[in-house]
Amino acid sequence: MKELRDWMALVAAIGHLSLAVTALAAGRKSPLARPVAALCFTLFGWNFATLGRHVFGADAFSVLDGTFTALTPVASLEVVLAFVGAGRRQRVARRVFWAYFGLLAASTLGGTFSDRLRAWADEPAWAAAFLGGWLPIVIFQVVLLVRHLGATTDAAEKARARTVLAALAIASSFGTSDIAHGLGLPLPYLGSIGTIIAAALLTTCAVRFELFERNVSARTWVYVIGMISAFVVVYLVVFRAFAGSLAVQAFASAVVTLLVVAVARELGVAFSESRERDQRLVVLGRFSAQMAHDIKGPITALLGATQVLEGEADDATRKELLALAADQAKRITAIVDRYDRMARIEPRPTLVRVNELARSVARAHGIADASMRLDPSDPECEADRDLLESALENVVRNAVEATGEGGDVRIETERDGHRGGVVLRVRDKGPGMDARQRERAFEDFFTTKAEGSGLGLAFVRRVLDAHGGNVHLTSELGVGTTVELRLSS
Repeated sequence: MKELRDWMALVAAIGHLSLAVTALAAGRKSPLARPVAALCFTLFGWNFATLGRHVFGADAFSVLDGTFTALTPVASLEVVLAFVGAGRRQRVARRVFWAYFGLLAASTLGGTFSDRLRAWADEPAWAAAFLGGWLPIVIFQVVLLVRHLGATTDAAEKARARTVLAALAIASSFGTSDIAHGLGLPLPYLGSIGTIIAAALLTTCAVRFELFERNVSARTWVYVIGMISAFVVVYLVVFRAFAGSLAVQAFASAVVTLLVVAVARELGVAFSESRERDQRLVVLGRFSAQMAHDIKGPITALLGATQVLEGEADDATRKELLALAADQAKRITAIVDRYDRMARIEPRPTLVRVNELARSVARAHGIADASMRLDPSDPECEADRDLLESALENVVRNAVEATGEGGDVRIETERDGHRGGVVLRVRDKGPGMDARQRERAFEDFFTTKAEGSGLGLAFVRRVLDAHGGNVHLTSELGVGTTVELRLSS
């Protein structure tokens, strides 16, 4: 039975480290990549320390076993908070749990230097302290996942939520059996089996339901699992071959670790380089297309005026065309200056009529008057018209692209009675966003569109910040998205 448990710990260690490396390599832009990787590294440390304690019997492995065990609940919490997009809303509970389990982990790690603390980690009091925090944090995570499951209407997101909930339930229930031994309860050791099943569920979710927001190929999984298997086996060989010398063990382990880190880094670079290069090209292309569109009109007018001047024209026509050429040159200068200010976001406030601004953007995107609800008091605000128009244009363009041609997009304006400002609101009935997308919507280069640059809402947020205002987004999968731009009068 003991030999089977050791094999389970070995398989679990390989599986967790493989999933951690794959998460970091294939999902660097996903909010779940780092939390899942951190959890898997923690579980790897726990399983490897358990295996080392059984095989080598060294006290250091017992200390590491207890330390990683104490860190597992908060590592699991980080995954759930990232999945449901509640990291900011639940920051108080998050700090409380981190303080509790962080103190427990620190006291356990202290066993490296203190015989008393080393003995404390094996006492029933330690197991009772762990379970005292373990049960509340598991219940808290289950509540978050159940609420998220009830709030979403998207079938794929429901499948992801059920899978994560199942992984949490299995790992928690099986893992508790190991802690129960510290209380003297005669239960079998099932922790390694539970974490293997949980890792398999998360891997399935990553492959079938794009947990990390991009597909992971079977070839990648084979490569990573093979690399990690070799890494773990080499570690075991090192520990057994140099069992009599701690210094040699440490040196050999460091060399192996550096080699694995180098290989993992190359894997991550290989995955990310092409995607980042494509993103840069998309951003450059988008700015180039917009600038070409803005400058094309005045240049066409200039060419036309030049062609007429080269032909036969009377003096009055020449003067008129020269004046037109001068106006168009000023327009080009103004456009370049506008892009320069947009890049630096330096507002030049003037009095802006909000309804007029909304109508101008709506006309540019073919939005009918019937889809607009404008405040009859015709509100005004102090703002840079060009920057504010560009911000609103970004929001409206996102809404139009989300709903498709002829989709339901509405623009609203109103006075903010509570804050004495004005509100520009854009509603759409597009596909909406899930909790993780809402959490990252205003980050630079984050986008849900295949050909998007990820600069739209990030630019909007910076424009509103520069004006002392704020932007607020609400969205639900299958229902739509609403974005509010709030400015002071």
